[in-house]
Amino acid sequence: MKRLAAKCLQLFAGIMLFMLNLAWASGEGLDMPETMDRKVPLDDLTGIKLFFSQLYNDNLLIYAIICTVLMAVVGMVIAYITDFAMKMAGLEVEKISHEE
Repeated sequence: MKRLAAKCLQLFAGIMLFMLNLAWASGEGLDMPETMDRKVPLDDLTGIKLFFSQLYNDNLLIYAIICTVLMAVVGMVIAYITDFAMKMAGLEVEKISHEE
């Protein structure tokens, strides 16, 4: 099993290197769409709004990753709060077993 995983990892790494070489060989590429070049004005922003606005302007990929992780964390917090509130109300939340 370990050998299969190692071979799959090697294959994946080789494909990624091949695709990276293709990207370098492609040259200049196409013009960027207007929506991708949009910048958030930083005037009158402070605190967390300034942080996320600068992150959006500087590195859109990192901004997207942070927002995705943040949404997952907020969803988990809401789920745990709801579970706690339902237990306090006397409702027991368990996994539902489905039998056919």
